[in-house]
Amino acid sequence: MKVFVPEPYEVIKKVPYTVEKHIPQPYEVVKKVPYTVEKKVEVPKPYEVIKKVPYEVKVPVDKPYPVEVPKPYPVFKEVKVPYTVEKKIPYEVSE
Repeated sequence: MKVFVPEPYEVIKKVPYTVEKHIPQPYEVVKKVPYTVEKKVEVPKPYEVIKKVPYEVKVPVDKPYPVEVPKPYPVFKEVKVPYTVEKKIPYEVSE
């Protein structure tokens, strides 16, 4: 029987490091001046504001009359009744 023996090997790892290099600028900034950005938005004037105000509306009725409502009234509920269904099996069943 042949047994394999692992061979020793060396692992080479790269180590990251920083490289500093001076790059000359083509011009120098003497003074930084703050400035504001303005955006103009056109709004049609005068602007119409629509506000709904609730108010009472009276409907004219010729003459008030009584309306009969039968109370209590019968309510019918459908009830499902279970039943057995007998079917013939087309092949023989042995017990």
